[in-house]
Amino acid sequence: MSDVKSRQIKGEAPMSSPRQGFSMGRTVLFSAVWALVAGLAASLCATLVMGLLRLLAGIPTPVEMFGDYVLKHISVAQFIGLLIRYGSNAKTAPLGQALLAMIAVGTALGCLYALLVWIRLPTRGYRPARREWLVALAFALLMTLTGVILFWKELPQNFLGWPFEMARTLSIVGMLCDFGVYGAVLCLGYRALLPKYSAPNGDRVVARRRQLLARSGVVALGVGAGLGTFGSIQKLLDNYTAYDGMKTSFPNHTDYPITPNNDHYVVTQNPVDPSIDINLWRLEVGGLVNKPGTYTYEELQKLPSTARAITLECIANGPGGHLMGNAVWHGVPLRTLIEQQGGTQPGAKYIAFYCADGYNTSLPQQEVLEADPLLAWNMNGVDLPKRHGYPLRVLIPGRYGEENPKWLTRIEFVGDFVQGLYSSQGWYNGVLRTTSRFNQPFAGNVFQVGQLVPMVGIAFAGNRGIQRVEVSVDGGTTWKEAKLDPALSKDSWVFWRMDWRPTRAGTYTLAVRATDGTGEVQTGRKQNTVPNGSTGYHIVTVTVA
Repeated sequence: MSDVKSRQIKGEAPMSSPRQGFSMGRTVLFSAVWALVAGLAASLCATLVMGLLRLLAGIPTPVEMFGDYVLKHISVAQFIGLLIRYGSNAKTAPLGQALLAMIAVGTALGCLYALLVWIRLPTRGYRPARREWLVALAFALLMTLTGVILFWKELPQNFLGWPFEMARTLSIVGMLCDFGVYGAVLCLGYRALLPKYSAPNGDRVVARRRQLLARSGVVALGVGAGLGTFGSIQKLLDNYTAYDGMKTSFPNHTDYPITPNNDHYVVTQNPVDPSIDINLWRLEVGGLVNKPGTYTYEELQKLPSTARAITLECIANGPGGHLMGNAVWHGVPLRTLIEQQGGTQPGAKYIAFYCADGYNTSLPQQEVLEADPLLAWNMNGVDLPKRHGYPLRVLIPGRYGEENPKWLTRIEFVGDFVQGLYSSQGWYNGVLRTTSRFNQPFAGNVFQVGQLVPMVGIAFAGNRGIQRVEVSVDGGTTWKEAKLDPALSKDSWVFWRMDWRPTRAGTYTLAVRATDGTGEVQTGRKQNTVPNGSTGYHIVTVTVA
């Protein structure tokens, strides 16, 4: 094959027309500029596909999986530092920055693509050569492979509730679509943007118009994709979890034995929580169990079930805090489900729970079963609200809220501990600590000498129960036992009450402490860091005039 014919096949200017060829410097400059434009257009198109797949199929975006990956590879101190740094934008700002960084990387990769395909300018035609398609395909496959390797543990999540392995498959297919679109647009866009060779006898006006239309088309595609991406993000943020970190309602400094669903505290890791399609959702039971199985929502509800009051407390709930609530949950005991599966095998030492949003946690099997956990589909007489884990969540009495996962899709019995978000960061993962607090009086109250002051509050020690509550009116020097109301269940908080009649004026430091069912007295020492769990006395300062 002649050199001229070869160059024509590659779309390059013929050697016989040296005046039409660009210098090396000019070729590099034009190639770099148009490669960046093509890379930007390709990145915006890929982000649009990511947004559409997230909206329509519940497939997590690479940006979200990257966020999950990073969170598992930072320490507690770094995590809390990020929360403080970003404040109310602690979820949206980092994800937004990650998205912009991804677009920037995709834009820059356009230059690498241009270098690998290296086309002498000006070029002929708008159809990419085989070599260009192969490089674009290699980009797509390498990006997908990198994502699969990096996010392997994050892949089995789906915000519509697809089962574990199907969710992983869909996530991989989603990345192939994302990066496949990126490669295709980069290949076609770069070829369309490059300066074209005009034959001496050709119609140069028509050629220039065609070049202008091609470039305008690439720019319009990028702008349209950018606007579409913005729209898809706005659509997702219509369901933004602004309720994250919401404390249990405390009207008039009063707690109710049963916390209404809308008033119960909520903590979530997600900017947008799963919207489960119950027709897709399944609960899988696998691992070291004698009869692995899968349940639909209806099949699960046909199993023997029960209801009981269980109090939930967030690990970040400090002394006197209100990241704590009590509800009546209805569902199937985990023991019953295990019996349905023929029991566990001898090597099973831990139970790992996996959720639709990618969250997972694992706990020692013996400790979990001793707590008699519940797989609940009902909260206070109604289906689980979306923010509380519809269609199914785990309630493990005696454990902080982060170990009571929501949107459950899989239970796996394993021989070794499985790292999750909180355990990877180094949070405390033992039994919750005994806590107590004043509801009334509260800081700043002013009373009169001889006035009867009702003191009321709650105490909680998980499934250990509360044996005694004591109150001090002199900063912990002396203690007097309060009266306890009957607990709604062994797993719920208890209300205490005591009357006090001050006999002299002054400032009083009131303190409360509880003793759990094992006889262990609540410690008055505050932990230095939140990850150790809530502890310390709740202290209230009041004035008597």
